[in-house]
Amino acid sequence: MLRFRANRSCSVLADAWLFPYTDFGESHDALGRPVLRASFRVGVPGRRRSFSALIDPGGPVTVIAHEVIAAGGGDPIDTGERLPIRLGGRSFEAPLFELTLEARPPDDIDASPIAWRGIVGVLSPFPHQATSVILGQIGFLENFTVTFGPGRFAIESVEAFDHRFGTGH
Repeated sequence: MLRFRANRSCSVLADAWLFPYTDFGESHDALGRPVLRASFRVGVPGRRRSFSALIDPGGPVTVIAHEVIAAGGGDPIDTGERLPIRLGGRSFEAPLFELTLEARPPDDIDASPIAWRGIVGVLSPFPHQATSVILGQIGFLENFTVTFGPGRFAIESVEAFDHRFGTGH
């Protein structure tokens, strides 16, 4: 049986990072407005290449395209376990890896990327075009919180959230 552990090895963000929503040109809502996604760039430490990542608060685990592992870095460790994942109307048996990823700051902020280590499922082929990472509860939301606003969203460390609202334990 797969057991996940929270990994609070994430560096702490001094301030929340604000990002605009992204229009991937997928579709429009019932009022004709484009569907906007909470998306920002992530990468692996020591590599310049970055990947578009969507935030999926309902996703059980962070999933990545095989190209993220193939880019090198991040010290991937195959856990030897697989997890059934349904995504984009398809079913996958995703191999699980422990991997270090890093959030890249918005273009208008002079800050270093923030790295975290967690469990990710690797999908091939990746079911969502225009992105290579879908950030879920395990591997992302255990290290960051996300606040969704009408025109943008913010990510910040779990510690900042706990400081403001308490730990809730």
